[in-house]
Parts: sequence; C-alpha cells; structure tokens
Amino acid sequence: MAKPPRSHYSPKFANKAWADSTDYISYFHCSYSEKIKKSGKGWKQWGVERGLYSWAVEKALDQELETLAGPIYQKILNYKKLSDDERIVWSQFILSQLVRTPTYMKYEKAAHDIFGITEVAKHCRVGCKDCSDLRFIANRNWYLLLAHEDDFFVRSDNPILQTGFIELPDTCLFYPLSPKLCFVACSMPKDWNAFSNETQEIKGQQLKKGQAHMLNFYLARSAGESLILSPKDDGAIAEKMYGDVLGLYPQPPFPLHSVNLEDVNKAFESIRNIMVYTDNSEYPAWQIKDLEPFYR
Repeated sequence: MAKPPRSHYSPKFANKAWADSTDYISYFHCSYSEKIKKSGKGWKQWGVERGLYSWAVEKALDQELETLAGPIYQKILNYKKLSDDERIVWSQFILSQLVRTPTYMKYEKAAHDIFGITEVAKHCRVGCKDCSDLRFIANRNWYLLLAHEDDFFVRSDNPILQTGFIELPDTCLFYPLSPKLCFVACSMPKDWNAFSNETQEIKGQQLKKGQAHMLNFYLARSAGESLILSPKDDGAIAEKMYGDVLGLYPQPPFPLHSVNLEDVNKAFESIRNIMVYTDNSEYPAWQIKDLEPFYR
C-alpha cells in the first residue's frame, strides 16, 4: 500500500526565507515532555505532515495554486505591482493558507462530528478564483510591514494571523513573508464595500524597534504546535517569549462560519465552543486589540 502524501500545509517556497545555508530554528511543543523545546530543522522538513490530506489535494495545491502563487510571492517581496488577476490569486493563496493547517483541519473535523456534516467541499484546501470570499481579501488595502533592523518576524504553523471574520471591515490578516517583511490585508473603514474594487497599490511601512515583537507574540500565541525563526534571530528574547506563549490560544477557525453584522457574537461563540470541545480548554474571548484597527 502506498504511503499517504507528505502534506505541505506551509509551502516550501514560503518557508525558505527563514533558513540559512542549512536550516532554521524551530520552537515546538514536545508531546512527550509537555514542554516547549527547540531544534534545528532543514528548510524542507517543517510545515509538512504526512497524510493531512489526499494525493489529489496535494497535487492540486501544487499545480493549481502554488505554481501561480510562488512568482506572486516573489513580486510582493520585491515591492512589484500586481495585476488585478494576481491580487485574486494571492487572495486565494491566503485563504488556502488558513484552511490547510493541522489546527484548522482538527477543528473542522470536530465541527463535522458535532453537527453530523458529511458533505465534502468541492474545492478542498485549494479554493477557486470564482469564490466570492476572495473579494474580502483582494479588495482590502494591502501593506508591507518592514521590521526594524534589530527585529524580525517568525512563521508559525498557523502562518496567517486573522483577527476576525473576513466579512467584517475591522478584520486584519497578517502573513509574514520573510524574517524582515510581513504582508497585511488591512482592516477598513466601517462603510467599506468589499465588492467595490477600489483598492490602493501595496504600500510599505517601516516599523519602530520592538513593534515586530508584538506581532510575533500573537503569531506564537496563535500557533498550533510550532514556529520557525532564522538562526541569527534566536536568543534569550525568543526563548522566553516562545517558551511562555507558544500555542496558548490557537488561531480560531473563522472560515468555518459565515457572518453578517447582526450575528457576530453568536458566530464567534460557536467557533469558541468548537475549540473548547476539541482541545478541552476553556478559551476566553478572542482579542487582539494591540494590532488593530490597521487601515489607511
């Protein structure tokens, strides 16, 4: 019998920036000792779990999405302007990164068990360019945050930090592209129309010293089991922060629920209850006030 695929929930091309000539540093939750440990990892060895999804899904992610998203990733890293079609593909990639992680799929399975859902999504993990949800990403203003020369960004196994439901204007999505650069789909004014297609070109912002660490705090806190950072950025600050907060409040699976302005609290309570049931942990309300609102 053939082995199940090595499922890359965080693509190799997106992780490579954190590695030096050989590897990067991974902080991870050790299931045997129940402690946070760290080790070096080759740049192809992280962001993968065998059998997370099928060969068909793994191949579709590679051929139908990542082949297109990889060059766009590089364009964004180099501050190049994107076409409207490239914005849609990038938005599809961002949404895919939200729903293909072990954390999200664990909560998704629990929700299916609780509610007796047997239907399988037609575009599982890959998404499609015709999905209307893409507009909630593509038609936000986009920013690139540049870390201070003394600071850096990490990447967690929940690589997208999503502050709320994408249907809501005040939601932000943060996605570190490299140890020095973080992509942001910004929160927007209350009268924002997600289907107006009136976006700005990608803008950049230089962060002050220490600001990247606030984002890293939330990225680490919302991880599932692990994160990576560049070996040159490892040290006492990293050991203290990630040893204390790694995975304390995993990224809520917001895409499991669609909302309108009238039922936001009810929708989040549904999400929280799935997390409580799955992890047997009494999670409080989800709040990331230090990072929002973030719109221009």
